[in-house]
Amino acid sequence: MPLTLLSQPGNIVLAALLTGIFHLSARNYGLIVSLPFWFNFLQVLITPLLAERLDARRLCIISAWMHCLGWIFLTAAMPFLPMTDTPQTFWVFAIGFSVISMSSAINGVAWNGWMQEVVPGRLRGKYFGARNRLLYVSMITFLLSVSGLLALMDGSLVAYMVLFGLAIVLRVFSVFAQQHMTLGTGRQKVAPQLRWQDQVRSVRADPVLVKFIGFAALMGFTINLFGPFFPVFMYEELHITVAKANWILLFGPLGAAVSFPAWGRLVDKFGNIPVMVVALALWQIFNFIWCFVDTGNVWLLYVVSTTGGLFSAGYGIGVFNLLLKLTPPTARTMTIALFVSISCLAAAMGPPLGGYIISVAKARGFDPLTIYHVAFVFAPVFSLLNCLVLRHIREAQAARITDVVGAMRNVRTVASLFGLSFLVNQVFYRSGTRRRRAET
Repeated sequence: MPLTLLSQPGNIVLAALLTGIFHLSARNYGLIVSLPFWFNFLQVLITPLLAERLDARRLCIISAWMHCLGWIFLTAAMPFLPMTDTPQTFWVFAIGFSVISMSSAINGVAWNGWMQEVVPGRLRGKYFGARNRLLYVSMITFLLSVSGLLALMDGSLVAYMVLFGLAIVLRVFSVFAQQHMTLGTGRQKVAPQLRWQDQVRSVRADPVLVKFIGFAALMGFTINLFGPFFPVFMYEELHITVAKANWILLFGPLGAAVSFPAWGRLVDKFGNIPVMVVALALWQIFNFIWCFVDTGNVWLLYVVSTTGGLFSAGYGIGVFNLLLKLTPPTARTMTIALFVSISCLAAAMGPPLGGYIISVAKARGFDPLTIYHVAFVFAPVFSLLNCLVLRHIREAQAARITDVVGAMRNVRTVASLFGLSFLVNQVFYRSGTRRRRAET
């Protein structure tokens, strides 16, 4: 999980490294962090061809080893790079992250296909809720290590190299563990895959799936136009250190970790789309807080980080589970590849455009704090509008959105979202001894 986190666009460690250590401009930073999206788009030309020769499990493992090699190259090259925004620095990072991004893109599609083979549909919400909790616990542990190490070593380049080295070692162990995984329980029958041309026709003939892919593309652009610049805003305008920023954003994975199982149960009970609409709306309403944060109220970042983790977890698990649910068994590889490709093409356009807008606004003399505040309005407004698109996607056996809202009024449901089930059980449960005493 740590190396996967470091590979995500606009993560806090990558933002600090590129803008704080190597001093890349907003425009070049935007180009670098957009690379995962571009390669997620391009993988649709490669993954189906590889899938004709390799099953999902083997393709997942091979691409994971490529991912490790890309990070080894980048970590080894960093000490020899100028710590300024030179063409040499830019191109080494561009090449390194291109290898990382391409292998990660192929790995993501292969892993989704593998999980569709292994995990029964009736258990996916509960299973991935529990699984994601474990992943986010490991992420929290890693982020705590980031804060401690960067503070101890004063945010030096050596600190980043140590972090990357530890993450690579953990990733190697995870790939070895994947190699020892079986293909499933034997009860999941894997449908034979059509030729890739027939798979494309199968996807195009499904209007619900086409609408869902269109929605994902809208969300990809909406979230990533200015989303990768949250850490840059914290460093440049709020003057927050990397260690403190990491500590603040740590509350996001913490909120996600405690809420994943509850979201998984809600998805299994009410369906994916109702849960996604409610979670996305709550997530983006709290995201408006970014538009009001300045040096005098930095404490608000703890609120937006925690709520972001709590509610984005519900949206994320719904998207993944709905994709598996809508994917035709005979067109599994192409469906997932097209979904990732089209949504990430839209997302790839975001960071370079966002960086260009911010750079131009600064060059014209606008107040930087105001520039970021105005920019951060975009995602909440358009995400809420995208909820209207999501509501027009039909999902079999899904409940109404009001049913999900009604369920969340339940004390136990809300408590489970916040990881407080143990407290509710204590309050509402009375032992037999206490009950007998009350009766006498």
